Amino acid sequence: MPNARGDQAKLLSRRQSAFGAAESAADGAYYALPFYDYNVTPSGELANDEAIYGDAFPGDVVQGLRNLAGTMEVPMGMDSIGWHLAQLLGLPSTSGTGPYVHSFTAAAQPAILLATHGITHNGVAQHFTQDSLATTGMEIQAQKNGTRQRVSFNLTGREEVRAGATLDSTPVEYAVDPVPVGFQAALSLDGSEVGGVTQVGLTLNSGREADQEAMNSAATAAEISPGVWDLNGTLNARFRDAQFYDLASNGTAFALSLRWQLSANYSLAISVPSLMLERNGVPVSGRGIISQSFNWRVNRPAPGAELMEITLTNATATYANAS
Repeated sequence: MPNARGDQAKLLSRRQSAFGAAESAADGAYYALPFYDYNVTPSGELANDEAIYGDAFPGDVVQGLRNLAGTMEVPMGMDSIGWHLAQLLGLPSTSGTGPYVHSFTAAAQPAILLATHGITHNGVAQHFTQDSLATTGMEIQAQKNGTRQRVSFNLTGREEVRAGATLDSTPVEYAVDPVPVGFQAALSLDGSEVGGVTQVGLTLNSGREADQEAMNSAATAAEISPGVWDLNGTLNARFRDAQFYDLASNGTAFALSLRWQLSANYSLAISVPSLMLERNGVPVSGRGIISQSFNWRVNRPAPGAELMEITLTNATATYANAS
């Protein structure tokens, strides 16, 4: 009997219309998405009942609440990444006729888009269906290296069940899906590129949670509850001057932009209009190059401004369902 292998696994995704009702299986209705790791897994509580029977034996085992949550890591494919961004930030505003320019923003009253995922293990003919999945956050680490850029997304959902067959035997794929490498990232502060920065981390959380408190006569969650945006990160740089030190010490707000440009037809830019660095010093550790590290946190946006904006230019016309 063969063993299951990661290289034979397939991730299928379709936007779900209603909480608690997984999308039906259908050929050509799901996207097959590239991924590095998929650790969105079910869990269930077990506990022994505490009733007293006059002996030292444990009580009966009680099966408690059932949960579904975890993280997936995907390539920053310039076409496929838009599907994940839409699940977190909502459907974009799109312009152009090819290339297409998609603008994603963290809205003041964001819609929660749900998804049905199918995980197919082709080597051992095993299939799983996950329903009512909401994307709750993402994390990006930008630094100069020679590996393809990755993005991590956090998800929470209602339930996973084992299925008798794959949800889609002919899923739709993003055939042209170029991925930038780390050294193609560029950083700008207040609209001007800066030198000496070695790493920028960005973490966006929506605060969404699977509601396990509302009584729904089931061990699974009753709905996905909305939350509050939280945007923060890190910035590491060579110590060349006092620019970052002064920004942090003086509490000066500034704009930050990260951009991966492959061509005129493929790019992704993240803009954070107003953030501040946490105050920190410049440690001296040894005789080599001195570096400085800062945590940063976003400001409340000014009236009419965005908390953040992601602009994606690619060959994909829409991020609606496959069919």
